Amino acid sequence: MALEAIIFDMDGTMIDSMPYHAVSWHKFFALKGLNVSDAELKEKGHGTLYDIMPRFFGEHISLEESYRLGMEKEILFRELYAPFMQPISGLQTWLELLKQYPLKIGLGTAADYSNADFTIDTLELRHYFDIIVTSDLVPEGKPSPAVYLYAAEKLGVNPANCLVFEDTFSGAEAGMAAGMKVGVITTMHDYNEWAKKGVDLILNDYEDANLDYIVKLFS
Repeated sequence: MALEAIIFDMDGTMIDSMPYHAVSWHKFFALKGLNVSDAELKEKGHGTLYDIMPRFFGEHISLEESYRLGMEKEILFRELYAPFMQPISGLQTWLELLKQYPLKIGLGTAADYSNADFTIDTLELRHYFDIIVTSDLVPEGKPSPAVYLYAAEKLGVNPANCLVFEDTFSGAEAGMAAGMKVGVITTMHDYNEWAKKGVDLILNDYEDANLDYIVKLFS
């Protein structure tokens, strides 16, 4: 077994965007006449837009309606977050280092293509990635391993030889279910919370990333 690929989640993992998503969700719900608490949003607001919208608007709504509502919400998010976007500390240096090695680099996100494009093009990161997988390609949300298995297949690598970087419990579960090793960034949960989850690597940011240590995880 040897490290072949590193696959990144996006929101909360490459950018600390989750607080801005929460604000835009509440603004979106207010426009729709819904009163949604922080606790309810945390409970139901995970996965892809196709997962989330039926939880708030009813299981009867179609995929097309889920997508339309989702686009309304994501426009609010991009307007809110655009002036503040910046990468997690050390991300670009870390990606630059990884590109010097014979490793594949992927992005596997529950976001749709519009938010993925918004993020990677604003930060000028597109050239680092060999593949970008969004919910438009894999609508099944995490903790399903589908997005990571799809990314590994398209990268032409064995899932067991991949490391996933994540920030949420459901994302980490997806990586583990795909048979991959999992590293996490502590934007959403602190070290003590992650220490109970059996992940392989816990980092505050990418300033702490060490490729030699990661390679040894696969020895």
